Amino acid sequence: MSSNHKNHFADIDAYRRKLTLQYKGETVATTENALIYKEVSSRVYDPVYYIPKQDILVELEMEPGTKGHCPIKGHYHNWYLKGDRTASYFAWSYEAPLPVAEEIKEHIAFNPAYITFISAPL
Repeated sequence: MSSNHKNHFADIDAYRRKLTLQYKGETVATTENALIYKEVSSRVYDPVYYIPKQDILVELEMEPGTKGHCPIKGHYHNWYLKGDRTASYFAWSYEAPLPVAEEIKEHIAFNPAYITFISAPL
């Protein structure tokens, strides 16, 4: 998927490697179906991995209400690890993304401040 919205661009691709996410040495997700989202507007954002919800191995709790909005993805929600509320959001998702970002529906992205990402060949 590729999108363009008034000087706001994004590209999403399948991440063709096995990806394991760890928090405090414990595996929170492992997947061979991650998506990698690359976005540029007035600045260049770090790439973001979106993990299918079915590949998440821990219980997450969604913070009530919408937390913000992206002009090309839609409204997002924050998530926390059940029983271990971090100082800021642990993860986020677009539960009803805009049509151009439909691929990230049913996926969650994790805050890299808390997560160690381990990539390996398939």
